[in-house]
Amino acid sequence: MNTYLAQSVSRRKPGLGVAAGLSALLIALPLIHAQRGGAPRGGGGAPHVEAARPVMVDRSSHGSIRHADTQVVVRAPVEVRREPEHAVEVRHEVVPRHEVVMHHDVEADVRRAHFWNDFAFGRRLAALPLGFLSLQLGGVPYYYCNGIYYQPADGGYQEVYPPVGAAVPQPPDGAIEVVAGGQTYYYAGGAFYLQQPDGTYAIAPTPMGVVVPELPPGAVQVSVNGTVAYQFNGVYYEPIFVNGVTQYETFTP
Repeated sequence: MNTYLAQSVSRRKPGLGVAAGLSALLIALPLIHAQRGGAPRGGGGAPHVEAARPVMVDRSSHGSIRHADTQVVVRAPVEVRREPEHAVEVRHEVVPRHEVVMHHDVEADVRRAHFWNDFAFGRRLAALPLGFLSLQLGGVPYYYCNGIYYQPADGGYQEVYPPVGAAVPQPPDGAIEVVAGGQTYYYAGGAFYLQQPDGTYAIAPTPMGVVVPELPPGAVQVSVNGTVAYQFNGVYYEPIFVNGVTQYETFTP
């Protein structure tokens, strides 16, 4: 019996040695692998191994994210402009300048709208304007309102030229003071008014050679000795320049 056991043990010694070597190898492999930074392979049943420390990598200069201070920097999109397929023609227009010389009949503060500016010889009215005055001149009736004179006509009244000698309480509104021959006239609507001893203002004959700032309303353009002139109620006016402004001088052809 002892001899049998001895023989049995002697037969198993090489197998036990191999088994022990394999067990030691299985235990050593995970430890060696862990020391090299690897992880144990295989399924469950492997002994617990402490995880290796992570390696710190400095990526502060990589990409758009700054890992050093954990702030995110978003870069603005880059606008890419394409060149036009065809050349763009740029035109610079040059506006020509024209020197224009304008002549004004009178200054702005003189040419204002007044009632007598609307005078039109021969115009017919059905009724006289409000505020008119009745005048008698050589037994002929006249009617006056704001520098315009009227006479009776069929079915109403008509506008007539200012009659010399007609006297009114005051010069028409907007009359212009004109000095000629040592006398002061008040010019309005083609008439020259002179103050009378009784304080009224009577229409005087038009003085010749006097300069007025504007033509009488309704003056007609005529040609006198080949030059342009204007005629109103038998009186002629020649355009002249006074300080760069067009004015008019009375004359006899």
